[in-house]
Amino acid sequence: MAIIGAGPAGLTVARELANTKIRVLVLESGGAGFEPRAQALNQVDNIGEPIERGTAPGRGYADELSWLNDIPAFELRNRLVGGSTHTWVGKCAAFDEIDFAERHWVPDSGWPIARESLSGALDRAAVVLNLGPNVYDEGLYSLLRSPPADLRINRELLRPFFWQFSHARERAEPLRFGDEIGKLDAPNIEILTNATVTHLNTDETGQRLVSLDLRSLDGSHASVRADVVVLSAGGIENPRLLLASGGIGNRFGIVGRYLADHPRAVVARFDKEQAAAIARHFGFYGLESGYRTQFYLHGLTLSPRLQEREGLLNCAAYPVQELAEDDPWLALRRLGRSRAGNRMRHAWRVLSSPGLIAAGLHRRLVLKRGLPRRLEGIRFDTMVEQRPDPESRVTLSARRDRLGMPLARINWKISIQEIASVARLAELMSAEFQRVGLPQPRLADWIQRNDLGGAAFSDMAHPACTTRMGRDPATSVVDENARVHGMEGLYIAGSSVFPTASHANPTLMIVALAIRLADHLKDQFEKGSHLRPKRERLLRPV
Repeated sequence: MAIIGAGPAGLTVARELANTKIRVLVLESGGAGFEPRAQALNQVDNIGEPIERGTAPGRGYADELSWLNDIPAFELRNRLVGGSTHTWVGKCAAFDEIDFAERHWVPDSGWPIARESLSGALDRAAVVLNLGPNVYDEGLYSLLRSPPADLRINRELLRPFFWQFSHARERAEPLRFGDEIGKLDAPNIEILTNATVTHLNTDETGQRLVSLDLRSLDGSHASVRADVVVLSAGGIENPRLLLASGGIGNRFGIVGRYLADHPRAVVARFDKEQAAAIARHFGFYGLESGYRTQFYLHGLTLSPRLQEREGLLNCAAYPVQELAEDDPWLALRRLGRSRAGNRMRHAWRVLSSPGLIAAGLHRRLVLKRGLPRRLEGIRFDTMVEQRPDPESRVTLSARRDRLGMPLARINWKISIQEIASVARLAELMSAEFQRVGLPQPRLADWIQRNDLGGAAFSDMAHPACTTRMGRDPATSVVDENARVHGMEGLYIAGSSVFPTASHANPTLMIVALAIRLADHLKDQFEKGSHLRPKRERLLRPV
């Protein structure tokens, strides 16, 4: 068996197949670390939405990744072992029940599998990602030592929603799949790096793969034969490779269509004087889980009933604390990383705030709450699912990369339904905060003016839905088991198989679906399939 791509999806499939009788060859375009030449292969021909990924000023929880804002849209993908987890902040949540439903106000919505069928896989995915329990609604309240106060916000309009963050087990940083795979000791798993798959070759019927063409940037090439192939290269590369290989799986022209991301916007701001009152209710809440405390971030989402009544899409708002330059916890984090000349300044900021440090330790260790911070303000960002649009798509450009492959041509579209849903969420937040006695936010100018055409959105580097799952080959690329319609032994893993992408960050769902796929492959093997990759020849110069 061959797995194309060593990101969360591909490595999860490999991990689940470790120490079985299935021989697995993982093919990764990049290396073990970040290599600029490999990343250059991510270049796209972008003709879609004008995008500015940059955020408003202020230090949030992801401030140390601000350099990523300079990477062009749809090129923020990582060609290395570990894939997207090389640059993520670890934010995770499961999709809602409504995301799986066929909704009359969302054309082409509905998954071919039920949400409850993924419960076991989601629990196993939480273990892989070092997360706490998969509870993301108000059911979390009863599990927390110090839950959020009940603000009496109208649940018919807005609902509490929580996100948690995947962290490495040994150190305080997001979990990196590249580090985790190094701990995998399995004789049946082999990883071949710097090996970009450039073409999938089929037999004369076009219904079975016979080999994969590989190339490396040093001019080497190879061919691999495998009875089963799992394509797990991401929401852009999966359709790109299928299209570049003669349109495999594209009998009805669906490959690359329905491109979705998570349109993101800053919708509300609270100034320095208001920030403390908001932070008391919307921030991090700790849940003791085994030997550790897992922190959940509290935000809000549109209620399912309101979505149906008003024809809205699923979207959520989450707080981002904008830290003051003299925040002592920020100084403490910088203290050990700074040069000698700056250490005294950082140390002074820590020592000059003993009350805030003491209160923080009490909140973190006793109350299991987020740290009290010195803030310049708080903003609320939103992420919204996208209405499935067949004209939002990935095709092939006339331009080619260094390996001779056509670039992906990206035409990402954002509909008025996404914009209206975000505006409605922001307006409801403002009205409900006023009703329950919380400070009033300053809404984004375009929302105040009711100017939906003036909305400013960026992508979140979460491309999805381009090889969507479904029962009908005329409207989907893979079936409910993630097998490409009409192709024997070709499967796809990752966010590209989502029929709709919810508002939640995708990694938890990606890992859960990869676990589900691995279970299916093991079941097929036990029924007599032969999953043994055969490399025809080693990499050699052209």
